[in-house]
Amino acid sequence: MNLKFIPVATLLISACQTTQSTDPSLLTFKIPNGSTLSLNKDLEIPEDKTHALLQTGKLTTDKKRDDYKLNCRFDVKTFGPRTIKPEVFKIRRTEDGQEKVSDAGIVRFYSDVYLASDKGTDIIKLTCQEWGGKIDRNFTVSEMETALGDYFTFTFPATKPAE
Repeated sequence: MNLKFIPVATLLISACQTTQSTDPSLLTFKIPNGSTLSLNKDLEIPEDKTHALLQTGKLTTDKKRDDYKLNCRFDVKTFGPRTIKPEVFKIRRTEDGQEKVSDAGIVRFYSDVYLASDKGTDIIKLTCQEWGGKIDRNFTVSEMETALGDYFTFTFPATKPAE
């Protein structure tokens, strides 16, 4: 093996690594372990539904949702009508991704936030999503917070300063 190649290979490999940000307004921010999602006020689950849908900080319906604007769906196991009371949910894990919606180049960008309840609420997850084109990007956690309005608040554990 040519020894001149080793520094170049090391540089290329390190360039592929991304630095995780502590700023939720950046795309490189990932929800850290130990984070929570607080429901700040009563959330109505409509009749015959197992979810509430939020867009631009307001409750909406599946029919009124604009798929090209960020919207978030709060999924539970039991059908409504019912009311979910304020609670702090533990974030178990998150998944970000994208999938093709149509051959016309429409892509669904999404973030799944899997939740757990200490009070026995039958919560499953929060899914935020929006449609876009191939040149669009996923959204930030700050943009998710805007879509959720004053219904939900993320809390992230304090990070330790670098030593």
